[in-house]
Amino acid sequence: MIKDFIVLTKFVLSFAVSLSALLAYIMAKGEIGTDMFLATLAVLLVAMGVSTLNQVQEYKEDALMERTKYRPIASGKWSPRSGVIVAVILILSSLALIYTLIGMIGVDLFLFAFIWYNIVYTPLKKKSALAVVPGALLGVIPPAIGWITAGSSLMDPQFFALGLFYFVWQVPHFWLLVMLHYGDYDNGGYPTAMKLFGKNTLQKLTFVWLVMTIQTGYFMVSIFEPASFIINILLLLTAILAFASSLQLLYNNFELKHARKVFVQINLTFLGTVILISIDEMLKFNALS
Repeated sequence: MIKDFIVLTKFVLSFAVSLSALLAYIMAKGEIGTDMFLATLAVLLVAMGVSTLNQVQEYKEDALMERTKYRPIASGKWSPRSGVIVAVILILSSLALIYTLIGMIGVDLFLFAFIWYNIVYTPLKKKSALAVVPGALLGVIPPAIGWITAGSSLMDPQFFALGLFYFVWQVPHFWLLVMLHYGDYDNGGYPTAMKLFGKNTLQKLTFVWLVMTIQTGYFMVSIFEPASFIINILLLLTAILAFASSLQLLYNNFELKHARKVFVQINLTFLGTVILISIDEMLKFNALS
């Protein structure tokens, strides 16, 4: 039962998403607060809710794909109605929690996430292989919640840089997954970037988007202006490692099974960039205290 609930709500992925709210809070405020954990919990709840509803919407397609056919609704363990009930409880709980923290702006952002993910993006990805681009907007919502909870404005240049980084990051993140699971996506009836562009072109496009992500990371670092010499050195190393990992996509002998290695390396370096800036902001705050 618990295992099914974890799979139904995509708990692991939802938890990873919620961490971006936590890190954004620290980047904005430079310290840890109780409201930071509550905001992270609220993001976790809404992410679990919309993910559950997504599985209700796609259980027929999930049943056709090897990696998703054992999901609770797709396998018949749970009924779609049960999934809807779980989703509604999670989403309403998240709305109530975020309202107590930051008021209607939080509710509006969560409702936007629900509408964009379940009403716009989910149907769109069945029609277009490029749905990931508008879908990437969803990656900006969790850090926005953390930023606002910290008492900062979304109009701050620092948040613009942070939001741009998360937005651009989503596209190569997804295309690397397409390289790994494009056969499954075809079985589920989804149009894929692999079919649209072909293997070699998709590799090159993913490389370009990864370089763009590294550039937006550099822009973010320049806006936040890390004070620690050690942090700056580590940030430089993460950028070099990210670029080195990206170069693998240009190798003539690159096999799609190696996309998993690139996927892990890239996501760790990009996450490391955000963590390092968060640490630096805490160091700055402590130095001023």
